[in-house]
Amino acid sequence: MDGRLHERRVAAAFACGGVTLIELLMVLLLVAIVASMAAPAFHQLMLDARRTTHVNALLRALHAARSAAILRGQPTVICKSADQRQCTPGAASWSEGWIVFANADHDSPPVVDANEDILFSEPRIAKLSIDSSRNAVVYWPFALAGTTATFIFCDERGAAGARAIIVSQTGRPRISARDSAGKPLKCKAAS
Repeated sequence: MDGRLHERRVAAAFACGGVTLIELLMVLLLVAIVASMAAPAFHQLMLDARRTTHVNALLRALHAARSAAILRGQPTVICKSADQRQCTPGAASWSEGWIVFANADHDSPPVVDANEDILFSEPRIAKLSIDSSRNAVVYWPFALAGTTATFIFCDERGAAGARAIIVSQTGRPRISARDSAGKPLKCKAAS
């Protein structure tokens, strides 16, 4: 009896002995198909994450400027800055970077003077365009922005992946997939 049981176990082990080359190639083909379908969606997810990170950074800076103006009792400015030390009105885009500072002497256009603190700064942002018709937004100590503004964030997807931050006259920023008039966002043509 022991001999037959041993022979059955050996025969069962040889019967379940592995996979054929064709079976292995079929599995690899299925994995390749699934991976090729997931890659574009993953790329879109990465673009969305990059855009959201920078939208949130500018949104945080706008909120911080608004709060600082009220708490300090001084106008607070957020402006384009290529060097993160001084406003750069001639910068091509807000993606060059920006700074937030308390503008104690109320100069216009805003200039960071020796006695004025830079509260926040953001360095250059690659692969993302941030455009606005404004070079700076000034928050006053009585909870108003000096001007309304719209910041449009565009990446390689163009208008299809664009987002905007819209600053109201009260200084409250909000995120939108449309402009302040409710129209689709437009991205400048890449140069």
